Amino acid sequence: MTRTTPATTIAPLRSLLFCPATSPRRVRKMLEIAPDAAALDLEDAVSDDNKTAAREQARAGIADIAAIRSYVRVNHPSTGRTREDIEAVVQPDLDGIVLPKVEDVETIRDADEWITAAERLHGVDPGSTRLLVLIESATGIADAREILQASPRIETAVFGAHDFMLDLGIDGLDHSDGAEELLYARSALVIAARAARVSPPLDGPFIAFQEDEKFVEMCRQARRMGYRGKMLIHPNQVALSHIGFAPTEQEVAVAQIIVEQFARAEAEGAAAIVVNGRLVDYPIVDRARRILRAAQQ
Repeated sequence: MTRTTPATTIAPLRSLLFCPATSPRRVRKMLEIAPDAAALDLEDAVSDDNKTAAREQARAGIADIAAIRSYVRVNHPSTGRTREDIEAVVQPDLDGIVLPKVEDVETIRDADEWITAAERLHGVDPGSTRLLVLIESATGIADAREILQASPRIETAVFGAHDFMLDLGIDGLDHSDGAEELLYARSALVIAARAARVSPPLDGPFIAFQEDEKFVEMCRQARRMGYRGKMLIHPNQVALSHIGFAPTEQEVAVAQIIVEQFARAEAEGAAAIVVNGRLVDYPIVDRARRILRAAQQ
């Protein structure tokens, strides 16, 4: 099934904070931390011995934090756990499922079918449970557009940087300062999301969570590339991500000048002017207006 209209009604996620579903204290803490959305994890953050019990903990946790957007990352279908994960956690308070390591359309279609059955079982409005798709491999990047068009449930993609580095054999525990080795894949995912008419994607996690300045700069780099938010692993990153994905004061000031001067020129019949040495026409004005809207939000 191909999505034909942009997901314009869903606010972008600047911050998607992950925590283990097995830690009720940390889950409830989400209300205080106030990320744009919380993701309760049944996958990497939960040991194999605890994965079954974690389902009910996730279900209870979602109800506890119903005041904020909430998602659950389920296990990959190769584990044989995904269908039961989905059946356990889908409920009216759940905004969506985070589906890991997606490489093909069939995985999306299976997940869509399982979510539909779970919605029916738990009395949830049909089609209201969304999908965040984790793209974490070369195959996932290569086929991202088709994957993101595979279900109308898909909200956007999330770039799984570290699994991607593992898949490609990229050395190092973290990416380089400018993440040059990831630029192609990150850009390709932004383009695929736009072509598929889903929301702008979320950038991958930054594991050096004590390096605040570097983290903010990575957020700003991601924003320049077309990302609108980031997958987070630590509560301290929430406020910093909101700074990093917001327009700077200088950008807002320049955008305001462009919009005001172009409005005056347009009233006089001009469709192109020069502002501070820049040629300004309709695409430039539209970008300036977008910056002002983002600043207001």
